[in-house]
Amino acid sequence: MEENTNINPTAQESTAELKKERAEQATHRQNVEEYNKQAALIEKKQLKYQKLSFLMSMLSAIFTGGMLIVVVGFVMFAVPKVNTIYDSTMVSLKNLEQLTTELNEADLGGTVENINNLTIQATSDLSSSMERLNSVDLETLNEAIVNLNATVEPLARFFGK
Repeated sequence: MEENTNINPTAQESTAELKKERAEQATHRQNVEEYNKQAALIEKKQLKYQKLSFLMSMLSAIFTGGMLIVVVGFVMFAVPKVNTIYDSTMVSLKNLEQLTTELNEADLGGTVENINNLTIQATSDLSSSMERLNSVDLETLNEAIVNLNATVEPLARFFGK
């Protein structure tokens, strides 16, 4: 043991430094290995999330494509029906406009007044006709018919009818 004590102090210092350096290297290697393990775990997690993200992107693309097909199909089905309804609505609107124009041009007040005047005149004419019929002496008329018949009958026999 005495030999160790006789060893050069710088050699002892360099041995101690060497041991310290080796311990630091070992610690550094352990840190690097632990870092690499953590990096590998993180990489696995990232890969897992990338696969999940890819799957979700694919599902989203499929869903979007499906919705696009549904929307295009609906448009292809609905647009002709909407056009037909629109066309018939426009025809009805034009007919309604024409009817409105004709009603505006028609003098409904004057027409009603004319009908009223005609009704009053017809009532008055009917009343005067009834008065004339009532004023006719039916007995005298019957006598005149009998006399006419008596006169016409011999003439009818004369001509053979």
